[in-house]
Amino acid sequence: MSTFFLAGMVLVLVMIVFSRTLWVPSGMVERLSKKKRFQNHWLSGGYLFGINALYFGATMFLLYLLMFLATIVSILTWSAVSAAWTGSFKNRLKMALTGSSFYLIVAFIMVIEWLSVKPLYPHEDTFMRALGWMLGFFVSAVAFSICFIFTAFLGKRSARV
Repeated sequence: MSTFFLAGMVLVLVMIVFSRTLWVPSGMVERLSKKKRFQNHWLSGGYLFGINALYFGATMFLLYLLMFLATIVSILTWSAVSAAWTGSFKNRLKMALTGSSFYLIVAFIMVIEWLSVKPLYPHEDTFMRALGWMLGFFVSAVAFSICFIFTAFLGKRSARV
């Protein structure tokens, strides 16, 4: 995560250094500069505020949409794997436990991180970081449970061997 943050900071710094050579849509610049109301600092600031709110809202919408789609696709995949797999019920349980154990491992990592939260500097409130690890554990544990239930119990009826 810090690598992405560092790469983003470097990219922003490069864009600041080369800001005079960045491509800007000239049609947009021309249209905005011709508008009399855009020359008012309050109105142009409000326009910029609205654009920033729109971009932020679109990003949040896309993030939630991606999480929702990932959930639906995961459940459909688990259902397909469960329906396609054949074998004894005992082996089905082994398959389900093996496949869903990824989320169990992630849940254990979340618990370890949650229990070992320490302040990064004196008098830091660690509540939000601990809450994040706790929510991560909850999401991982739910994913493990749903994946296990779908793959172990909701597939084709297996021969009881």
